[in-house]
Amino acid sequence: MLSLTYLALSLATLPGGAETPRPAAGSEPPAWQQTAAGPSAGPRIAVVNTQAFGEIINEYRQQVTTLQAEFRPTIDTLQRLGAEIQAEEDALQRLADQLTPDVRIKRADDLERKKKDFKRRQEDFNEAAEKRAVILLNPVREKISKALEAYAKERGIHILLDVATAAEAGGLVYLAPGMDITEDFAARYNQAHPAAKPAGAAR
Repeated sequence: MLSLTYLALSLATLPGGAETPRPAAGSEPPAWQQTAAGPSAGPRIAVVNTQAFGEIINEYRQQVTTLQAEFRPTIDTLQRLGAEIQAEEDALQRLADQLTPDVRIKRADDLERKKKDFKRRQEDFNEAAEKRAVILLNPVREKISKALEAYAKERGIHILLDVATAAEAGGLVYLAPGMDITEDFAARYNQAHPAAKPAGAAR
């Protein structure tokens, strides 16, 4: 079976991985704000889900959309070629007993050439998309990283853990309600860094 490799575009390893637990909304303050102040108080710990940034941070989502639009024609072509190869492979298996040896060998050789061409195009696509992603996404990633550090300092958070990475590694066992600052951070970031309007957009 052939499948098209999709480029992962995020601050963390994407796509896939275990679903990150999301605490239910409640009236009590975040857990990291409930730590008692004073010399004997332990470190304030909060968590953030960087995997969600591609959806809830407008500036980042806009760049991802731009990247996807630039490579949409190539993706469509690869998907079409993949479907054609799969159809030919299925036909060969279905008609194997009905074809003469010469015809079967020729069609198998043609199919193998198509597979090699598909793989080469796929590798070229991944390489080009990764290079373009660096140009489009890295500046936004750096802004988000600095903003996240400032957010933690302003709120007295000593340890900020990325639950997206922990969940994918299978190291996330329990997440107390109120520890996730993802949505609050994203809302504040979107307010401070509104996404620029695309060229030609209505004013």
